[in-house]
Amino acid sequence: MALESNPRSSRSARLAAIMERLSGGELLRAEDLAFEFDISVRSIYRDMDTLKASGMPIEATQGAGYRAAAVTTLPPLHLTDGELEALHLGLLAIAASADDSLQASAQSLVHKLEEAFPVEGEQPEPALAVYPFDDAGLALQHLTTLRSAIRSRQRLRVTLRSGSFEDLRPLALDYWGRVWMLSGYGDTSGSYVKLAVHDIKEVLVLPGLFVEETGKGLDGIQGSKITKLH
Repeated sequence: MALESNPRSSRSARLAAIMERLSGGELLRAEDLAFEFDISVRSIYRDMDTLKASGMPIEATQGAGYRAAAVTTLPPLHLTDGELEALHLGLLAIAASADDSLQASAQSLVHKLEEAFPVEGEQPEPALAVYPFDDAGLALQHLTTLRSAIRSRQRLRVTLRSGSFEDLRPLALDYWGRVWMLSGYGDTSGSYVKLAVHDIKEVLVLPGLFVEETGKGLDGIQGSKITKLH
């Protein structure tokens, strides 16, 4: 089966997919992998060399094929919001590197984390479910400013890539498996707002802090009408 032509069809994505295939423990021939990913056998050989160099324990049996020698299994982990954010930021930083093998490892780890996440609460609409590393730097550059503003109750002017803007009181950051979402109260629109962080073009810190007000704080967001900014 040929690999479909889509944004994931890069070498780093292919390396991640090969890692997943090998992790199943099945003995896979280079010829079969080449057919599956619609590349040459020589390219498979190069990919295997890259994966070995990245530390993946690959066993090669001449005339038989490849398999992963071992897979490390971790016990269940309970992550705080801060720990999850640190992990996500680290993966984004790796994704921005030029090292194919590290990108492949980061992508493979993201897939495993997504499978492990419990499905709870509201989920992002399909338009927001972007591939984890698309425009990775766009989200990365704003998260620190947004977190600081939430802690200090600093008003912000957020300008989106669409050209629209909102003066808002940032209230919370949520991670939905693939997307960071910012919730706040929009002083411009006069309603609660929610937007994807990777859609933000610029964040301007406005003078003056905001104070808790009835109907404008995080405790009032449940059951209120929320405007999704794009």
